Amino acid sequence: MEMKQLAEKIGAAGVVGAGGAGFPTHKKLAPGIDTVLINAAECEPLLYTDYAILKQHMDMVLSGAQSMAEAMGAKQVVLCIKHHTALRLALEADQPLGGICRTGVLPDVYPMGDEIIMIYQALGRVVPPGQLPSSAGVVVINAETAYNVCNALQGIPVTKKWLTIGGSVEHPLVIRVPVGTNVGALLRKAGVTVPEGYVVLDGGPAMGAIVSPATAIVTKKTKSLLILPETIPAVQAKRANVQRLLKRTSSACCQCMMCTEMCPRHLLGYPLQPHRTLRAAGSGNISHPEDLLSASVCSGCSVCTLMACTQGITPSVVMTEVKMNLGKNRLGYRGTEPTRPAAERDFRLVPSDRFMARIGVARYDRMAEWAGDWETDQPFYTLPLSMHVGKPSVPVVQEGDMVTAGQMLAKAEDGISAALHASIDGRVAKVTSREIEIQREVK
Repeated sequence: MEMKQLAEKIGAAGVVGAGGAGFPTHKKLAPGIDTVLINAAECEPLLYTDYAILKQHMDMVLSGAQSMAEAMGAKQVVLCIKHHTALRLALEADQPLGGICRTGVLPDVYPMGDEIIMIYQALGRVVPPGQLPSSAGVVVINAETAYNVCNALQGIPVTKKWLTIGGSVEHPLVIRVPVGTNVGALLRKAGVTVPEGYVVLDGGPAMGAIVSPATAIVTKKTKSLLILPETIPAVQAKRANVQRLLKRTSSACCQCMMCTEMCPRHLLGYPLQPHRTLRAAGSGNISHPEDLLSASVCSGCSVCTLMACTQGITPSVVMTEVKMNLGKNRLGYRGTEPTRPAAERDFRLVPSDRFMARIGVARYDRMAEWAGDWETDQPFYTLPLSMHVGKPSVPVVQEGDMVTAGQMLAKAEDGISAALHASIDGRVAKVTSREIEIQREVK
């Protein structure tokens, strides 16, 4: 299939990155690509979503990725999985998987799911700071994204989401639910309660966000729902106050450089130096603007906060704040100097089991079992028009319209955007500039 035709099919199905920021997948198709990487590394602890997808539908994942590779003229597809996942799936390193596909077994370290880290580990290539993987001849897609691409080729749009329910629960599960499912209703159906002093995270323990079960919904990007105590380091770091941190930074940071020396991207040769960014942000000194601009290439992995800092400053929170403000002002790192991995990189990788212990989640790491498709009894499903990077989707339905699951509710805007489809049968109850609400059809 030609690249343009494939892009139209993927775009019409509303496929976006299922494991990260939600970049519209049809916009990743480009000439000059020689390798497609399937990111099934399950970057953060406690997540088993990608493992379940591979165990249930390996053929569809490989088919979707190979279709993209062939359309772009790529020569290989590499299924990137960690060593422990390879053992569970009885796969070996560089094992042929049919067609142009093979395995790429990665070490059990954090954050191996960062696409920049993965590209170097799997292919030995360093993506230039501030550039996309395509600049290194690579396209990276999540395992679930590849699965959705396979469906898109059959005309099946994205209406459901695979996710892990884990953490402090009796039976961790991997399930598939309609997009727009209310988190509180889903947890009740799973028999999960959130005790006093616990929180719900949308995403992993290091990079996920604290959400309110009453109002939070499952989006195209939701990878997991974790119930964790608010006293563990992973959760405490998320509640840090930025302004207080900046004051603490100016007085308590000892400039030991541990945050920089353990930064996974700094070890790849990126110009990230969190200790310098902290110093500049805390003092307001902008005599060296590169100290602040370099924050734009931070991945937000939180190694600096959860593994390196001995002063309780949580550098990652400051880095994220600086990065956000740079984005608002359309500023970022624009350097062109060559990038070279540090000689000591391999000796500073963070073992996954050690990372889990340090952030307080090791006792919750239990295999999540595949439990199939679920639906809740909630009367309304809310579907945001911005479940992806770029411009919001444009509604094509009106209040009162009857819709069926899979029917397009909103088309992709010009530029970077994605289509949106009904996840259930029902009546359009509300259409705003932010969301579409569907009232479930009572059968």
